[in-house]
Amino acid sequence: SIPFPIHRHLTRSTIPFEIHLHPRRTFSVLLPRYIITMGLTDFTLRRLAPAAAATTAAAWAGVTTLNDDWDDYFHRHAPPSASTTDDASEQRPERIVILGSGWAALSALRKCAGPNKSVVVVSPRPHFLYTPLLASSSVGTITLRSACEPLRALVEKAAERAASATFVRADAREVDLAERVVRATTDSDGMMLELSYDKLVVAVGSQANTFGIPGVQEHALFLKEAEDSAKLHARLLSNLEKAAALSHQGEKYCAEIDRLLKVVVVGGGPTGVELSAELADFAHNDVARRYGRDISDRIRIVLVEAMPRILAPFDESLANVAKEHLIFKGVDVRTGAAVTHVDAKDVTLAPSTPRSATAEQRAAAAAAAESEEVGALVWAAGIGARPLVKKLAKSLGQTDMRGLIVDEDLKVKGAEGVYAVGDAALSGFPPTAQVAAQQGKHVGRAIRDGTDSKFEYRHAGSLCSLGSGNGIAQLTNGFGGGAFNVWDALGAPTVGRDGKEVALTGRPAFVLWRSLYWTKLLSASSRLSLGSDWMRARLSGRDVVEPVLKRTDTLKLPVESFGTELKRNDTIRLVNKTEALATAAATDSAEGKRKKRFWFF
Repeated sequence: SIPFPIHRHLTRSTIPFEIHLHPRRTFSVLLPRYIITMGLTDFTLRRLAPAAAATTAAAWAGVTTLNDDWDDYFHRHAPPSASTTDDASEQRPERIVILGSGWAALSALRKCAGPNKSVVVVSPRPHFLYTPLLASSSVGTITLRSACEPLRALVEKAAERAASATFVRADAREVDLAERVVRATTDSDGMMLELSYDKLVVAVGSQANTFGIPGVQEHALFLKEAEDSAKLHARLLSNLEKAAALSHQGEKYCAEIDRLLKVVVVGGGPTGVELSAELADFAHNDVARRYGRDISDRIRIVLVEAMPRILAPFDESLANVAKEHLIFKGVDVRTGAAVTHVDAKDVTLAPSTPRSATAEQRAAAAAAAESEEVGALVWAAGIGARPLVKKLAKSLGQTDMRGLIVDEDLKVKGAEGVYAVGDAALSGFPPTAQVAAQQGKHVGRAIRDGTDSKFEYRHAGSLCSLGSGNGIAQLTNGFGGGAFNVWDALGAPTVGRDGKEVALTGRPAFVLWRSLYWTKLLSASSRLSLGSDWMRARLSGRDVVEPVLKRTDTLKLPVESFGTELKRNDTIRLVNKTEALATAAATDSAEGKRKKRFWFF
C-alpha cells in the first residue's frame, strides 16, 4: 500500500534483520530505517526524557536545598507592619534601603522583597562580584563576565515580588540616624542624594587593609574588585611582552627580565594560595606555549605569609598538603616573613615579629630585612572597614573601628532600625562569604516577616583550589550519625580540634570546589558562561589577551619588528629615548623636503 516513490526510497535505506521462527528456519528481512528511527524516538520519549526531567528536578532541588532558598517558592508573606498602617489613608510600603552589592546585600535583597516592601539598593558598583573567581579571571582561566552579575537584573527580579525595587548607583557617604536618612553621591564631585528609610541594612563589605606599610597603597596590586583583576591581568601580560622583547638581546638585560617575571603574592590565606596556584599553572602551560620555555622557566612566584603557616582557617595537616603542592609546582612559599616597605620595582621583607616583641627583637628583625626586585606585587594580606562604617561607628561612640557592633539579632547597637551584616559587622564570626550570605538571608527574612530572631551560623566547611585539578576541603561531617558514614566509605580522614570535620584532597576536593561555587551563582546565564569558560580553558588554553585599560600616545621610533614571538627579526635592537626622538625628528625633516609624487598608504 506504500506508493512506489516512497517504497523505492525506503528500499534504499534499509537495515538487515534476522527473524528466528524455528531453530531450523531463519528468515532474513530488510526493515526500513524510518521504523528504527521511530523506535529510537519512542524510546527517547518514553524512557530518556522522563529520566532527564527527573535528574533536572533533582539537581534543582539539591541546589535550592544547598542554598537554603525553599522559602522563595513556599512562603506566606506577613501582613503590612504596624508602622505602615497607622493611617489607612496614608498607607505606604515599608522603605528598605540596602547599602552594598555583595553576598550579604544581595542575600538580604532576595529575602526581604515582599508585596508591602519598597526596596532601594545603593552601591557604587553596578554588579555583583563573585569574589572566589577573581584569582581565575586574573590569569585568563575565566572571563570577568562570568564572575559578575548585573545588579539591575537582580533588582528587577526582586521587583516582581516587592511593591517596588530600585537600584541607585551611588556611594553612601553618611547615615543620619536621627532623621533616618542616607546621604550618597554619584561620584566625588556629584550632587548629594538623600534616601529615607524605615529599615537600613549596612552591607558595604570591606576594603584592603595595608596596615600602614609604606608604599603598599601606591605600588601594590590588589584582588578585591573586578578592576583589580583586570589590572593584574594587564600587568602580567605587559611584563611578559617586555621580557620577551628584551630576551632578544642575549644576556644584556638578564637582571631586568628576572625582575619583570617575578611575582610576589602577600597573604597566605585562601585568596593568596589560589592566586599562586593559578599563576603557576598559567606559567607552566600557557606561557610556555605562547612565549616559549625560555620565558616560562624564568618566572618566579613568591608567596609571603607573616604567620608561621599558610591557610590558618584550615587544619594544619591540610595546610601542609597545600604548601607541599605549591612547592612542587615551583612556588616559593615563605612563612614568618613580613613586608616592611614597597616601592615601584622592589619590596623589602623582614622576619615577622609578634605584637609582644621587645625593642631588641624588632631591631634585630629590621637589621635582617632584605630588598628584592619584583615585577608585580599582589596584596591579599587582610581587610579593613570602609570609611562609611568607621564614620557610623564613631558617631555611635564605638572605640573599635573594625566594624559595627551588633546584637545577636544583627541589629546595630544604639541605632534603631539599622542592621549590619557581613564584613561591616562585628558579630564574632569570620569575615567570609559563607557568613555574609547567611547573615544577609537572616536579616532579609526578619524584615520580610517583621520579627527579629537570633542569628545562628551553620558552618558547612572550607574549600581551597590548588589548580591543576587539585584542591583541599575541610567539611562539616553532616553524615556522622547512623551505622553508615559516607565519609568513612570514601576513606576521608577526620580533622579539626574536636574531630568533627573531614578532609578531602586532590581531584575530589577540586571537583567539589568547582561544583559548589558553580551552584552559588545567581543566574543560569552566569552558570552557562562559567561552564563554557572552564571548558574553553581546558580545551584551548587560557585567554591571553592584554586588556587596554588606558590609551597612551604612540612614540614614533625608527625600529621595525617583523615576525611572531616564536621567530623575530635579528635586527631588533633597543635605542635610547633621546636618541630615538632626535632621529625621528631628523627623518621627518628630511622626508618633508623630499617631493612625493605618489602615496600608496
